[in-house]
Amino acid sequence: MFNNFFHTFDFVSLIRKKRMKKIYIAQVRGFISSIVPFSDKDWSLFDKRLVYKEFEKNEILLRTGEVENYMYFLVEGVTRIFQYKNDIEYTLRFNFPIVPFNSYASFISRTPSLINVEALTDIKVLRMSYNDIQSLYEESKMAERVGRRMLELLYVEREIKELQMHSKTAEDYYFELIKSNKGLTEQIPQKHIASYLGITPESLSRIRKKISLI
Repeated sequence: MFNNFFHTFDFVSLIRKKRMKKIYIAQVRGFISSIVPFSDKDWSLFDKRLVYKEFEKNEILLRTGEVENYMYFLVEGVTRIFQYKNDIEYTLRFNFPIVPFNSYASFISRTPSLINVEALTDIKVLRMSYNDIQSLYEESKMAERVGRRMLELLYVEREIKELQMHSKTAEDYYFELIKSNKGLTEQIPQKHIASYLGITPESLSRIRKKISLI
């Protein structure tokens, strides 16, 4: 009886997950404190609302038409944001550790999402629900500052990307992608990278060959 219990309940895995969660939470705290410094008291309010979760490769975290209910902090793996247009997939961006991600518009406005979120690899995340974030804002003014600052940085990033669209080539974008996330980029199917760059897989192959010769 006890042998069956211990076989079913994997204590080693449980201990490993708890240890890793502590490491991941420390990483998230470091990321958030780089945006807005906060006290241990404010962090404790944040920490107790974070939930650790794992998703398998190709698992869909959010589908078009669903309302986004979570803010995710990616701590391991790669995710993809994409949408369909005329039955064709268009990759909008990739997310790498350690960044927050979700369907921001759906999350904030509480309306159906226009995008899909997919795990491109097995991923590990810390996430917080919409309701928990709202209650956190009520308890901590610092948390409200963090949320506002994250939105400001998001809009700055979007404006820079829009400006760069007219000055950078697909080759420039690809070089930046592999330079900053080389190990993880290698795990992304080439068709998704080509879609993100707005080029054909054949054109991407030529770019990859050219860069490999540099």
